[in-house]
Amino acid sequence: LVLARADGVAATRNGGDITDTVVLNNGVEMPRMNLGTCCGSSPDAGLPGWLAEGGVGIDTAWDYHDQPNISRVLKDLAVERSTVFITSKVPAGFGNATDCNADPDIVLRYARENLDQLGVEYVDLLLLHAPCDFSQTPVDDPTASNQALWQGAQEALRLNLTRAIGVSNYNVTHLTGLNSTVVPAVNQCQLSVNGSFDRPAHDDHTIAYCHQEGIVYESYGAMKGCPWNDSKTADIAADHNKTVAQVCLRWAVQVGGAVAAGTGADPASAKDYAKENLGIFDFSLTNEEVDYLNHFAQQ
Repeated sequence: LVLARADGVAATRNGGDITDTVVLNNGVEMPRMNLGTCCGSSPDAGLPGWLAEGGVGIDTAWDYHDQPNISRVLKDLAVERSTVFITSKVPAGFGNATDCNADPDIVLRYARENLDQLGVEYVDLLLLHAPCDFSQTPVDDPTASNQALWQGAQEALRLNLTRAIGVSNYNVTHLTGLNSTVVPAVNQCQLSVNGSFDRPAHDDHTIAYCHQEGIVYESYGAMKGCPWNDSKTADIAADHNKTVAQVCLRWAVQVGGAVAAGTGADPASAKDYAKENLGIFDFSLTNEEVDYLNHFAQQ
């Protein structure tokens, strides 16, 4: 098991030891593949097919404004709460002018709003969506605000509003700045072969740090940064009898640990995409293949 590389390139894991779930640092079991419901991926279109294909993980956020839709689909399909893993987020650095005040109660307020919108008594994973230096409104002391919000996340955990807590879009400086004995279970960040959302392909320093500290590094943007027209990536897919999309998702799992990926807004194709996304646990990329994809964005 190789968690970090001396050359600073994205960490690589032996693909053969990866199952479809991962145990978080507090003992909670999380699916490695989760249905993303942001940025063009509609839960109304995608969630029924996702569940039909055996999908368990659902990734949402207060600021996606789709949690009532998710609640309605789960209710209409009579889905037992214990059979799905729901990740939600509080805005933090993606929020309004007061969301990065140094006040732990902000997290509790959003956590309870999330539960009301989702129609559930708890979520499985609650994330701070962004560090406070991301805020469009100047924050006097972003580090102090991050620390206060992280205290709020810990209180949400203590109150059983969530089974695990983590962060999103944090780098090493943000993580160490929390100055807490409670380590985030997950750090959800942009992670793709070729970069997406105007961000670099992968933050290798933070990936290695997360592996070292027992933090699952969860990818978003893997499809937006997938090199669809690269002949070498297509050859890798053909060698494994898989699609290019599956290669990109498998790479993200082997490099990071988990993925949130959408299935689009068309119900006619969403179920097929769900099957494709979930079908990445019966093959492994070789070290050479991972190395090629690690360096793709540098070409």
